[in-house]
Amino acid sequence: MNAITNKKKFVMVLAMVVAMFCMATPAMANNHGDTGWSAYLNGWNTVDTPNRQKQDASYGYIKAQSVSNNRQIRAWMLGFGNEDVSSATVYMTSGQSRLVSNYTFERFGRKQVHMRIQVNANYSGTTVASGVWSPDSI
Repeated sequence: MNAITNKKKFVMVLAMVVAMFCMATPAMANNHGDTGWSAYLNGWNTVDTPNRQKQDASYGYIKAQSVSNNRQIRAWMLGFGNEDVSSATVYMTSGQSRLVSNYTFERFGRKQVHMRIQVNANYSGTTVASGVWSPDSI
């Protein structure tokens, strides 16, 4: 009787160990959390967001939470060293968000990227803008 009980325990423990190795590993989440940015734009000067890693082939995301004086800004994605990632240029005013097409992941795999922000016209005075962005969208 003791040998049968030990055998049952062994089979149960073995089944649990095998089940642990058969479990699917979770997929790695993309990098879609929002990071803040702010810009003081004069003339045609540009401002870059902090770099973050692009982890999949999804669009980038940017939102202009506030842009002063009802002005329009534009944004596009670049690689860490300002490499061309075939990004679209998107246009926004206060409260607008955009998805930014790009081919970063297809060309380079995982890579550090940033958004470049600029006014859309040569406004007189400073344009103050702020918002959030992410290299990957959901």
